[in-house]
Amino acid sequence: MDHLELQALATELGLQFDEFLSLVFGQIEGYTLYIEPTEQRKQYRICFSVKAGDAFTAPNSFDDLIKNSEVLTSSQLNHYKLVLYAKAKTNEALAQAVQEALVFFKERGFVNVCEQSGEPGQIDVYQLGGNILILSRQSFESLSSGLSLENQIYDNQKESIVGGIVGAFVGSLIGGAVILLIAQMNYVAVAGGLAMGYCTIKGYELLGKKLSKAGIAISIVFMVLVTFLVNQFDYALLLVREYPDANVFDAFSAVNESIFNGIIPDNYWFNLILLYVFTGAGAFGAIRNALSSQTQRFTTRQL
Repeated sequence: MDHLELQALATELGLQFDEFLSLVFGQIEGYTLYIEPTEQRKQYRICFSVKAGDAFTAPNSFDDLIKNSEVLTSSQLNHYKLVLYAKAKTNEALAQAVQEALVFFKERGFVNVCEQSGEPGQIDVYQLGGNILILSRQSFESLSSGLSLENQIYDNQKESIVGGIVGAFVGSLIGGAVILLIAQMNYVAVAGGLAMGYCTIKGYELLGKKLSKAGIAISIVFMVLVTFLVNQFDYALLLVREYPDANVFDAFSAVNESIFNGIIPDNYWFNLILLYVFTGAGAFGAIRNALSSQTQRFTTRQL
C-alpha cells in the first residue's frame, strides 16, 4: 500500500497519517491505535494497548476475535501491547478489521491503557528511537530520559576500527555461508543478501562499538569480496560433485587458477553478476535500515 492509499485509509477512519514512518495513527472510540504495513505484501499490523481488569491478559484471550474474522490472521500480545495481523487487499477490509477489534474490546471489557504502565488516561502514539509505542505522557518522558542516556553512552564510545574489521569479516562469512547454502539449492535470493548485509554490519557494530559511515564502507568491501569467494566455492563444490576424489580446497584452487588463466566456465560471468544483483538488493535493504536506525536513534516525539 503506497502513501496515497494509507492517507485515504487515515481519512476513512478519521485518523492521522505520518508520512515519515508510513503509518496511520490516532484514536477511535476511546482506543489509541496505529496501523503499519509489514514486509509481506498486503499484510498489516494493527496495534493497540489494552487490558481487562487488574490481571495480565492471557495471550489466547484474542483467539475468538481472530477465529471470527475474515481479515485478521493472528495476534501477538506483549505485556499490554496487542498486535493484530491483518491480510487485506482494500481499505474497506482494514477498516472492517479495526471495527471488529473495537467491538470485541467493548464486549470483553478491555480498556485503553499505556503499554508501559498499564494505566488508563491520556494515551497517545509516540516514537522513541526506532520504536513506536502507545504511552501516557509520564511513561514517554521517563523512557525518553533513558533513551537520551543510552545515546550519550553510545556517542561517547570510541569506535574501534580494528575490532569493527574483525566483526565485519566474521559477519560476512556468516552471511556468505547463507548465500552459499541457497546457491547449492540452485537458487539466488534477496534473502541471502539481507543476511549478508545484516550480519556484516551488525558484526562491525558489535566489535567496533559503534557504526559510522566508515564502518558501513568497510562492511560493503567485505560483502563484495566474500560474495565473490562464495561464487568461487559454489563452482568448487560443483567440481567435487563431478570428481568425488577431489577435496573442496583443491577444487577451489583449481577454479581460481582456471579463472585467472582466462579459462572461464559457461555462464560464469552471468551467474556472478546475477549473484551480485540479488545479494546487492538484499544488502542495500540492510544498509538502508542500518542508516535509518542511526538517524532515528535520537528521535523522541509524540505523533
